[in-house]
Amino acid sequence: MSSINLLDTSLMKALLDEIIPFHEVMNAFGIKTHIVFNLPASVLGFTYVSRRGNYHLLLNGNVSYMTQVKTFLHEIKHILNDMPKCGYIIGINMEHLELEDEADEISEEILEYLTKAK
Repeated sequence: MSSINLLDTSLMKALLDEIIPFHEVMNAFGIKTHIVFNLPASVLGFTYVSRRGNYHLLLNGNVSYMTQVKTFLHEIKHILNDMPKCGYIIGINMEHLELEDEADEISEEILEYLTKAK
């Protein structure tokens, strides 16, 4: 639950309520968020750091909004905790690694917390 403290919950509630789009939420944190429609169904999203050191978070636009929110939270965990250690693309063909399981657990906890706070 420590990731909850790192994100402003009122901002995240606005995201959950579809009041603020993903890109506006992440611009507040200096993260470029992209909704893309040409990803295969098996890829819900991924995160990478560009050569310039900018974080990019890509979400599959062909899934439900709630799935995008959960994936978004999952990828934020990677940006906050994993990317500084790994420094490469996280999320593609890595679904069986411990860091993916941890990101899933944290995204579910945050989503549950935000849903109850509504």
